[in-house]
Amino acid sequence: MSILNGKTTLLMIGAGNMGEAMLKSWVQTQISKFSLLVLEPQPSDWLKSMFEMGLVELNNIKTENKIDICVFAVKPQTLGKALEENRKRLRKETLIVSVVAGKDFNFLKSSLHTDQPIIRVMPNTPVSVSQGISAIVANKSTDQTHIGWVQALFDALGKIVLLKNENQIDAVTAISGSGPAYVFNFIENLIEIAEELGLSAEVSKKLVIQTVVGAGILSGSTTFSPGRLRENVTSPAGTTQAALEVLMDEKFGWKPIIKKAVHAAHNRSKELAGTKN
Repeated sequence: MSILNGKTTLLMIGAGNMGEAMLKSWVQTQISKFSLLVLEPQPSDWLKSMFEMGLVELNNIKTENKIDICVFAVKPQTLGKALEENRKRLRKETLIVSVVAGKDFNFLKSSLHTDQPIIRVMPNTPVSVSQGISAIVANKSTDQTHIGWVQALFDALGKIVLLKNENQIDAVTAISGSGPAYVFNFIENLIEIAEELGLSAEVSKKLVIQTVVGAGILSGSTTFSPGRLRENVTSPAGTTQAALEVLMDEKFGWKPIIKKAVHAAHNRSKELAGTKN
């Protein structure tokens, strides 16, 4: 039974980890605005259950020329094939939304053989708990209706930022796209050190994760800068100052290490996209 009923029609091509994370939020928050259709050769049990409940249409898409938005959430190496296989499903006015890293507007346009409205989005993995950040950049064929659709969709996954040009995607990839892994690695190390200091694994994990979560929430909910918040924690000649003297060392502290890591990610993003000079 089709769920098409006059709502904006969204077709998602690919529902792996990132695609399913987005769908989970959209089913909860956007089902009244969008009809959700999915093409996924290996659907998860969750996706199958959503189909059985009539909340999504799955792998039975007879909607040529009826798709308003087509979201591509496949692996970069399979995007070209996916675009070619699904061109006939799309109208010239269909908005293409790509969450595929490393594939630019030129690649998408040449694969589609037409001047489609295209928006690239770079979300990060916390979208799976509606706490992500998604960077959005649109090509010249888009209008405010297109941008409004994408803002509504990705607002449901956390927060969004609008980029001025496509070249900024590589910086976003290095900061927020890869950023969760930097934080997870920090958490790993701090837990290990807590255990070395004699705390149990359970206590160490709880202390570290809540410290990171709490600090993140506090920094996002106050008008104070991160620098001011750091100062508020730091008593003269106290324990925090002793640690910060190591962490903020100009040669061997965090800043040069983090800068080197982020630039490595940025350069790799440009290499994958074929834009590095």
